[in-house]
Formats: sequence, C-alpha cells, structure tokens
Amino acid sequence: MKTSIKTLLLAAIISLFCIHESSAQIVQISSTKLPAQARTTIRNAWNGAPIVNAWRNKEGRRVEYKASVEDGSTIKFNANGQWIEMKNYAGVPTKMLPHQLLAHIDKYYEGQLIVWVSKTPKRYRIELANGTKLEFNNKGVFQAFL
Repeated sequence: MKTSIKTLLLAAIISLFCIHESSAQIVQISSTKLPAQARTTIRNAWNGAPIVNAWRNKEGRRVEYKASVEDGSTIKFNANGQWIEMKNYAGVPTKMLPHQLLAHIDKYYEGQLIVWVSKTPKRYRIELANGTKLEFNNKGVFQAFL
C-alpha cells in the first residue's frame, strides 16, 4: 500500500512538472519591450515602418519575440533580438540575406518574391511566392530543395 501511494504521488509530481515546463506563455507586449537589436532590425530593414503588434513567447527557459509591421510582415526574434524568421506574402525585405543567395534566386527564379525565410546559424530556408522551397547554407550557397 505504501509503495502504490508513493508511486502515485511521484507520478503526480512528475506530471505537474511536465505540464508546467511544456506550457508556453505568449504575452502581448509594447514594441518598446522588444530587444533593442530587434527594434533596430525592423527600423533598418522596413525603413522605419511602424510596429503594429509585439509578443513575447516564453516556453521553459526559451524566450522568443514576434513582431508585426504595418506592411503585414511578421518577424520572429531570439532572446537576444536576432531575427530568426520573416514572413510576408508581398515579399520580405532582402537587405539581411546573403548576396549569393539572392543571386541564385534572381538567376533561377527571376521575378519570384521571397515570402518566408527561416535562419539558423548553419542555414537559410526560403519559400518563394510560387511555393518553391529552398535551403541554403549560412554563406548563401544553394544546398537542396525542401
């Protein structure tokens, strides 16, 4: 009897811990609460376009930010304010992308807008307006179709 009560108690504690750790907390914040680097990126890449909404997403120890700009763009940032994803069906700003990546798209997909880009330290993942999905290394060299 003692063993089954201990087992049940241990299971309850573990499940409470798992629920607590896996629940994300998404909170709308003022644009001034975005990391400084995130605000600078938006100001430079979007030519000072106003930030319409901003959110902080905290999941366990991981924190990300998301902002919406007046032109319909959404941008995700890591905790330090470095952009990690951009999306806009009218085309994302290309100022922050490697020249070689842009040259490849101009050469093989002339006139296609980049509507989504995800960036990690090792690669860029791109989606074009025609639905083509491409992967490039961090230098902008084409790697694969997705």
